[in-house]
Amino acid sequence: MDVILVPEKGDTFGIEVGYFDTVLEIKEKIEKYQGIPIPKQTLIFNGRILQDDRDVEFCEILQHSRIQLVVANSELSAQSQIGRLIMKQHNMIPDPSSHHPQSGTTSTKNSNKLKVMVKPKCGNSKIPMEVNPTDNVGELKKELEKLQQRMQFHLPPEGFFFIYDRDVMDEDRSFRWHGVAHGDTIEIFNGTITGGS
Repeated sequence: MDVILVPEKGDTFGIEVGYFDTVLEIKEKIEKYQGIPIPKQTLIFNGRILQDDRDVEFCEILQHSRIQLVVANSELSAQSQIGRLIMKQHNMIPDPSSHHPQSGTTSTKNSNKLKVMVKPKCGNSKIPMEVNPTDNVGELKKELEKLQQRMQFHLPPEGFFFIYDRDVMDEDRSFRWHGVAHGDTIEIFNGTITGGS
């Protein structure tokens, strides 16, 4: 999946990461493609400094997540930059770099999205996904089918359906209709649902 890195100065850029990449592996990619030495990098996501030994799944980083990149010139400047960024995120101060001139709005739109975990029937790993509460559940299936081609997980070839809170999810209904909340887990089950009305 692709994530967006937002440096304090300079242009934002994207890199491709895997669900099980560690933060250190992300920093290695930044060093490789942007030439920024690993010791000078600090990554901040959702107001938290990301620890090198944690992975993408643990940090709840999703497709198109925006990660702040602080590049240290000295220890003091790095600490003050990090403190300012975290304060900005917690106080919800608008970040001018998140302004989209074409739409004339800031990126607060993303705050309306739900972050959910999708759990395949086999295996312990969960796939972090971002969904709009008003989207139909069928949209999640399409997104997973797209992601499957690029990520290291497999969807049942004979078809699958979703279970939430021990109920089968209707793909023509929205996540809000199903009562899905931020941080909830949706399970994938093999097979298809059949039956008359």
